[in-house]
Amino acid sequence: MSTEQHLSNEKSLAIIHQMINQAKNNISDSGLSWLLWGVALFLTSVSTYIFIDIGSDNIFLGWNIFGIVTILLLSYEIFRPKKKSVRTYLDDILRLVDIGFIVCLFIIIFSINYSVGPNNGFGFMLMIFAFLMLVKGGAIKSKALIVGAVVNWAAAIAVIVNTEFRYDMLIMAAAVLIGYIIPGLLLRAQHKRNSIK
Repeated sequence: MSTEQHLSNEKSLAIIHQMINQAKNNISDSGLSWLLWGVALFLTSVSTYIFIDIGSDNIFLGWNIFGIVTILLLSYEIFRPKKKSVRTYLDDILRLVDIGFIVCLFIIIFSINYSVGPNNGFGFMLMIFAFLMLVKGGAIKSKALIVGAVVNWAAAIAVIVNTEFRYDMLIMAAAVLIGYIIPGLLLRAQHKRNSIK
């Protein structure tokens, strides 16, 4: 093997190694979406508890508003012009996870309205929240999201076992606080620190 070929092989390996490290570092999360959805879910859950407590005629008003806002935000996300950027295999996998999550969420919402009932339906909702947290937390190496997944699975069981719906809303509020809002704040702080470097 000539010196030129050996040097070329070393350069090739160095470039490959650099590309792998860059791809690892490209997987990040600003925490903004976790905060947005967490605050929305938290406020919706608490408002439902309050509506039940005061004897409102429409205890699901918060969820109706949340549903409309969700449809608008998802429509914007789907139809907005995308910037041309390099997508990795992992980006494509995480996008499929997001699509699967959204489809499952809509099926659960449909089932709450037609057959399952709110008590079990919200337990199922927490279950898929936990799944999303686990996958995304593993991809970006966020211990807070993984802990949030465990908390949301425990909350799902608590909601299914609990028989009084208003307390399901408090359980859900606590679960999204720990699973969405706290990890979102931690990811946001980390993102800001990394942006300064």
